[in-house]
Order: sequence, then structure tokens, then C-alpha cells
Amino acid sequence: GEAVPGGAGGAGGVPVPGGALADAAVGGASTPDAAPRPDASGPPVGDDCAPCGGNDDCGGLGESGQCSMLLGGSFCTRGCAGGAACPGGYRCLFDRCVPAGARCDSCATRPCEAGQRCNLDNGFCEALAVRCQGCGADADCADAMTCHALGFVRVCLPGCGGGEACPEGFQCTEGACAPVSGFCDACGGCAAATPFCNLATRACQQCGFGAPCPDGQVCEMDGTCAAPEPGVQCRADLDCRMAGTPFCVASTCVSCRDGNDCRAGQACDAGACVAQACAGVACQTGSACDPQTNTCAPGCAVDADCGADGLLCNAATGQCYQDDQRCDPAGMASVCAPGAACAADPLDANRRVCTCAFTDPSNFQEPNDQHRIPCQPGGTCVQIGNNPGVCIRGR
Repeated sequence: GEAVPGGAGGAGGVPVPGGALADAAVGGASTPDAAPRPDASGPPVGDDCAPCGGNDDCGGLGESGQCSMLLGGSFCTRGCAGGAACPGGYRCLFDRCVPAGARCDSCATRPCEAGQRCNLDNGFCEALAVRCQGCGADADCADAMTCHALGFVRVCLPGCGGGEACPEGFQCTEGACAPVSGFCDACGGCAAATPFCNLATRACQQCGFGAPCPDGQVCEMDGTCAAPEPGVQCRADLDCRMAGTPFCVASTCVSCRDGNDCRAGQACDAGACVAQACAGVACQTGSACDPQTNTCAPGCAVDADCGADGLLCNAATGQCYQDDQRCDPAGMASVCAPGAACAADPLDANRRVCTCAFTDPSNFQEPNDQHRIPCQPGGTCVQIGNNPGVCIRGR
């Protein structure tokens, strides 16, 4: 049989396939595509999730039937290679239709009680979603709320337009009370006086990431704004509002923590970025950094200069790079934009990826050519907070 590993990825310790990422981002719960099985005692012999001792026990699923290892034992699964559909509550994982939570006692095989929904990430029944919680359909929402698209996710929102008033921080948009900010949070929406939602406590606070305190105040550990003691500029990066000094080190706002925080041709010295020719500039084999321009020479001028391996040329820097923004160790064929580092890919230990950094970490729409440390052309920087981000293909 085929084993489904229990490594990191989806909720409940089950790897989440590519198609499941969107569900995970909105809370993971959704109404199954098909009606739940009416027989709560379990599936019939040879059907999806029936216990098995070998592939011959799974003939009821046709030629693709296979006895697979899931959490709790060996069970029949059907194949889904080539885009074949899976039953409601199942997901295609490693070309097999696997039930929610990779467990055959999950809500994919046994219907939830009235007033509950099936969480397709962990396979457990849970309460219906309330305002601003993720959903897949109207049936996932409690209190007569309905499921609406909001940005890249779907959430439950109360109705309006029939005389109903929306709560503070929400406005009536297309028949639903949508958050004025344009996005939902785990608190169900925070008012202007306490704009930050603490995900751990689901409580609204005066300050937090993206919601700094007024000038002259710092954000305390409990999420309140207060005047600091003399000599203290900051408690955390959040309190450093000037673009030129975005990092909090020893209660002082500084320009850098190390060389990765500085632009190309600069090094970090006692919290300040100072000029150092060619610092942070990598060049491909056969080329070297010109200390006058911090670019590669002779470098490349057109893609053909980078060989026949599909590499592209950044003519402005003389560097050869890969379209997917991955990179080789220093001195090889594909390099990162000046100032960036070629770091371990957080999703693939066998590959490396270029780092990047926004000039303003709170502005996720900042153009690549305005980044403090940009990606190569065609790349997009994915950055959270002040730590360096990673470049991915942007188109």
C-alpha cells in the first residue's frame, strides 16, 4: 500500500497538498462537495475507507482501487491522478483520494451533528463559523450569516440592507456587513481605538504589528501604548517608525542588525549602513564585481550571454539569474540581485532562494524596484515583518 506520512504541513500533522492551501488559509472548514454517507456505521466493503488487507480487497473502487496506509490502519482509497475527482470530504494527496485528516473515522465518512461543520484539514466536526471566520459555503456559517469572498479568502458575514445596522468597523457592502479595513481578523473585527487583533488571545489591542503607537509612545507587552522611560526609544521594531531606522536594538532604533539589512555596496557598522564597495554583490562564474558601480563586469548584456541553460540577464546589474528566483552558491551560474543573499529555501532543503527586503515592511504593494533589497526582474518579494523575505516568481 501507499503510506501517507504524518509530517508537517496541514492541521493535525497531515501534509497539505497544493489544492488544500486555499482552504487552510480561510480556516480549513467547508461543506463537503457531496452528501455525507447516510450509514454512520462505516463504508461498505471495498468502498472508500473500507478496511483492507491488500489491493484485492478494494475492487469496488475499480482499477485505481488500492489498499493504503492511513492514520489508524489500512484502508481502501481510489486514485486521483490526472485530475480525477474525489468524493466530498476527500482530497487528492499523492495521487490518492484521502479523507479529511487522513483518518477514516473523520467527518468525511460520518456526518456531523446539526449545527456543526466538517473541518477538512483535521477531519473533526466543529461549531459553525461566526463573523469573520473562514467558510466554504453558506451552510458553514452560524446565526443566519452567509459566506462571502473577501480578498483572497471566504468568510462568514452578517447581512444588511434590510434595516439592519452594521457593527463598528463594518459597512454595508453588497448586502453584507464587510470590514471597513477590507480584511477580517480572528477577533471578528477591531474598532479604531484598538485596531490590532492578537491572534493568540483573539482580543483587540491598542498596538501590534502594522498598528504602531502614536509618536512618543511604545507598545507594551500587553498591547497598550505608554510613554517609555528616559533613554528608551523602542521596545520592538514596531516602535521604530522611521524608514531609515526600522530595527530596535538595545532599546534604540537603528538602520541595520547585520549586512543583510543593508543595500548593495554597504556593510553594517554599529547599527548603521556604511559604504563598502561590492558588499552583498554576487556575480556568476567568469564575472566580478566592479567596486565603482557595485555591478558585475564584464557581466551580461542579453540573455544569450548567460549560456544555454535558460538563464536570464539583468542588464542593469550584469548578473545572470533564474526566472524562478532560485540561486546557486556564490561563484556559480545563477545569482541574486545586489544586496540579496542566496539562502536555504524554507520549503525545500535541497534548493536555495534569494532574499529580499521592503523599504517599508508595512507596504505590501511596494514596487520591486523600490525595495531596499530587490528581487531579480520578474520576481516578487514575500516578506513578513522586518526579517528578510524571499523572492518568488512574480508572474
